[in-house]
Amino acid sequence: MLQQNRPGKMIPLTWALVFLLVIVFTGVILGVKFLLPNLESVQPPQQNPIPTSTSTSPTSTPYSKAAFEVLANQGWQSTGVQVKSGDLLSITFISGIWSGKTGNNLFTGPEGGHPSQDYNCNPLPHKETGYNALIGKIWYGKPFVVGRRFLGSADISGTLYLRMNDCDEWLEDNEGSIVVNIQLSH
Repeated sequence: MLQQNRPGKMIPLTWALVFLLVIVFTGVILGVKFLLPNLESVQPPQQNPIPTSTSTSPTSTPYSKAAFEVLANQGWQSTGVQVKSGDLLSITFISGIWSGKTGNNLFTGPEGGHPSQDYNCNPLPHKETGYNALIGKIWYGKPFVVGRRFLGSADISGTLYLRMNDCDEWLEDNEGSIVVNIQLSH
């Protein structure tokens, strides 16, 4: 037989459930307000944060290759640096001397020595400057004088190459090397 619900016994049970729910919600609110901030401060920091800077100011140097050695007895040498058209390129002499052995074993720095007209060298990679000068080019572009310091904008995209200004047929007797620092800014 079914018993009939008595309204008198339901009221205390209802109030007990309401009281229990108020305590649970109060606990959740207090936990979120006081306990959660403390837990967040205990979390370990992110191990490898991803840089978020996308600055394109002229003073930014997103790429730098220090101490690239250019050998005197080799032709065009790939620096491995990928230049994009419009990049600001800086190549700075760090140290070294070399000789192209053009008659008198003259050792020079990256500025070179003899003017190219004095010797019968064909083809000379950069005819407008002297022997032994540090020169560069981007991909298959026109060679340019680097010397002790070059600062300019790239007119084409590609790999940066460096070398001593000397004929390919005369490279085998050259000596020494030049060390440079290469920086790119986008």
